[in-house]
Amino acid sequence: MAKNNKMFYGWWIVITAFMSMTFLFTPIVNLISFFTDPVSQELGIERSQFSLYFTIVTLVGLVVAPIAGKILKKVNIRVYMTVCTLLGALSFVGFSFASNIYVFYALSVLQGISLIAGSIVPSSVLITNWFNEKRGLALGIALSGSGLGGIILSPIVSSLISSVGWRTTYLIIGIMIAVTIVPLTAFVVRFHPSDMGLTPLGQAPTKDKNQVLSGMNQKDVLRTPSFWILCAAIIVTGIVANTMIINLAPFLTDIGATSSRAAFLLSLGSAMVIVGKLLVGRMFDKMGLTLMIIFLGICNVLSFVFLRHADGQIAGILYATFTGFGATALTIAPSYITAYLFGEKDFSSIFGTVSMFSSLGTALSAVFGGVVYGINNSYGLVLTVLIVLSCVSAALYFLAAKTKPKYESASL
Repeated sequence: MAKNNKMFYGWWIVITAFMSMTFLFTPIVNLISFFTDPVSQELGIERSQFSLYFTIVTLVGLVVAPIAGKILKKVNIRVYMTVCTLLGALSFVGFSFASNIYVFYALSVLQGISLIAGSIVPSSVLITNWFNEKRGLALGIALSGSGLGGIILSPIVSSLISSVGWRTTYLIIGIMIAVTIVPLTAFVVRFHPSDMGLTPLGQAPTKDKNQVLSGMNQKDVLRTPSFWILCAAIIVTGIVANTMIINLAPFLTDIGATSSRAAFLLSLGSAMVIVGKLLVGRMFDKMGLTLMIIFLGICNVLSFVFLRHADGQIAGILYATFTGFGATALTIAPSYITAYLFGEKDFSSIFGTVSMFSSLGTALSAVFGGVVYGINNSYGLVLTVLIVLSCVSAALYFLAAKTKPKYESASL
């Protein structure tokens, strides 16, 4: 593109994705625990009954992900993202009026659709469409919204529940989603630079409005070994990235860490996830795929090594640091590697399917942790297996990259 003083429009797409991850993804995924006790007590239900609603969100996401990827490129992107965002907002408003847990179960379907179709899938697809150069950086900035959202919204939501109750807090969250995101999805978002007579960042300008994107069709991709190796890598990585997040508090208690130490590590871990996403995204652009796969594998291994001794100050800080970087193997890596392997031609459909396996890995992590812990009632075995799986994850990513199908494309 010709050099001028105007900001490349794709950065507005990044801002929209960032806001979606901050104010839509975070309330759905990261703030559940604040509501568990107050909602359970008022409705007279068990904690497990309340938590079941998020299981429904996850299962809906598994079904919706591949469908969302296919629909995304066929409809008006502004209408699509606005409707999906409003579904999330309406679900929280509905929670505020819930008289029983079955209302939560019904509305969790809307949340599952909104989470996947309104935030996760379109964020990666749009950034892939708009950025050839600095794609990793753009992804890192956009996806870091979930970490920042956790840091900003957690104390606010906790304070609101204490002062105005969980019902009003849910209502405020619903309004917040609509106010912060809908103006961007309705007026700012464009599916592809060509919709505005532009080209992706890093691509030479062209007058051909019907230019065909490089890459493969999903039908052909599903026949390649690299696709299924990539999906296996993502499932394993989902287990690696999420198992100890779920079990961190009880593990720290078992090794003698104080409650204040546990809270400190949880907060530090959230902060390092933001740093990790920002730096790793840029590192993908600068270092290339192979070195980054090795780097992320090492980070995950070291995170579990230091977690064994996280009752100590230095080991705890090193755990939080390495897990902040290693977790990007599930957030930034799948989108980046999918585009690297199969190009931009049918990226939305392909990544929608890939996201389904990411959700599957995340869902399996809870089962995995419980089963392995139950073998000898010790998290030591869980950590050992996770170290092995970290190596397996990196090996599968590497194998997927090495079996990349051939087609005409510019290298990332």
